[in-house]
Amino acid sequence: MFVPRSLKIKRHANGDGKSCVAKIIKSDPEDLQLDKSRDAPVDALVTEAATTPDRHSSESCPFPSPGGQLAEVHSVSPEQGVKDSHPSEEPVKSFSKTQRWAEPGEPVCVVCGRYGEYICDKTDEDVCSLECKAKHLLQVKEKEEKSKLSNPQKADSEPESPLNASYVYKEHPFILNLQEDQIENLKQQLGILVQGQEVTRPIIDFEHCSFPEVLNHNLKKSGYEVPTPIQMQMIPVGLLGRDILASADTGSGKTAAFLLPVIMRALFESKTPSALILTPTRELAIQIERQAKELMSGLPRMKTVLLVGGLPLPPQLYRLQQQVKVIIATPGRLLDIIKQSSVELCGIKIVVVDEDKKLFKPPVLVFVDCKLGADLLSEAVQKITGLKSISIHSEKSQIERKNILKGLLEGDYEVVVSTGVLGRGLDLISVRLVVNFDMPSSMDEYVHQVGRVGRLGQNGTAITFINNNSKRLFWDIAKRVKPTGSILPPQLLNSPYLHDQKRKEQQKDKQTQNDLVTGANLMDIIRKHDKSNSQK
Repeated sequence: MFVPRSLKIKRHANGDGKSCVAKIIKSDPEDLQLDKSRDAPVDALVTEAATTPDRHSSESCPFPSPGGQLAEVHSVSPEQGVKDSHPSEEPVKSFSKTQRWAEPGEPVCVVCGRYGEYICDKTDEDVCSLECKAKHLLQVKEKEEKSKLSNPQKADSEPESPLNASYVYKEHPFILNLQEDQIENLKQQLGILVQGQEVTRPIIDFEHCSFPEVLNHNLKKSGYEVPTPIQMQMIPVGLLGRDILASADTGSGKTAAFLLPVIMRALFESKTPSALILTPTRELAIQIERQAKELMSGLPRMKTVLLVGGLPLPPQLYRLQQQVKVIIATPGRLLDIIKQSSVELCGIKIVVVDEDKKLFKPPVLVFVDCKLGADLLSEAVQKITGLKSISIHSEKSQIERKNILKGLLEGDYEVVVSTGVLGRGLDLISVRLVVNFDMPSSMDEYVHQVGRVGRLGQNGTAITFINNNSKRLFWDIAKRVKPTGSILPPQLLNSPYLHDQKRKEQQKDKQTQNDLVTGANLMDIIRKHDKSNSQK
């Protein structure tokens, strides 16, 4: 059988599953319009769905109340159902060339990289067509045969025992035998700070968690050799079902630190969905989905759904019906789905809110590229959000501008929309957030505008919206932003304009190096010069 994401399967009563009629759900124009208008930060996980469950009831269901005590962990440096609207018949795609390429965040075919519209029922992997399904199954078969040839004893042995019916985390004997002063010394060396009552000891190795063999294999395959400090402390606390508030630097391994407890808790839950992960942005959700797929590979019934804005809503709604265990979503899209009574959250046992710190910290300074844009955007902000907003630009008198600037510094305005008049020479100490609604025309102007935030040693955030109107600056933006640790959108990183600019810069640098006189090329330059003179 071959289950498509956006298809429903009808089987004959006496059928063996070979003959089926597939119906694809067409996107309702209102849904698409709503989808486009929603916040981009809506992302979640997408994995497999082999059967179509009964439609859930549309009764609302609140979140389960959290229980247990709160453990706070810090890591510091040592120093429901889809509503069918006249679906039309459409056959399953036979060849990969007839399938479109995947949008960022959509499932990807494991064979050719196109849109993984279907799910192979035998392996739960994403495929784009019957052609790629056949290739995928052939690859799996070849891999199994190679494994048998390389280890015939293992092939003849009994199959691996199934998973236990439940999982309870217990401290490993090695950890139990450590003295309290050894544990404290370990935490101090690794920069682990813990607050809370009866917080379990950190692990030293992933083996101390007694994970299923498949999960241990996935960890090693994904490059997780030893746990990072945040993983050492957060994983055992999460496995015990405690409430956790964790903080660590970018790149410290926080995602795996919460994914592993989520996987283990959801793995032995019968109700679906049983876990919810909320993220503020689509890009972050896509990253979490990618890591989750790597770690969940081969685990039974571990299906996930990615609920993101900017992508068609019907396939995501259909996916929710496929007995998914883990939802990864951004708040905007999840709220849309809840309002449609298309999901029940009664079975949720574990909730993760990743990165949901408040970015809006008034007063906010918004930059646009023209006076009319400043006036219109300021009016729209005040009308739609109710925030006290005002515009400032060169057509306003000096007295007006002086009063607006004073109001900005004293907190009289929550949002000030400006042209470049506030882009230079001002220490706006109270400003914690700058938004470049229109990307400046030069990197020099960009640096000055984002520099209005975080003045005099203060922390701040700068957000910039870009499109192809700024394509000539793509590579410069990436070079400027990437060292800060900020996540760049894949649409920017995969842009052909960026790669073309990068290639030209590398060629220019190479040419410059060739023109330099060094000890290595000095004699070659002299010989070339002598040869030129002799020819004359």
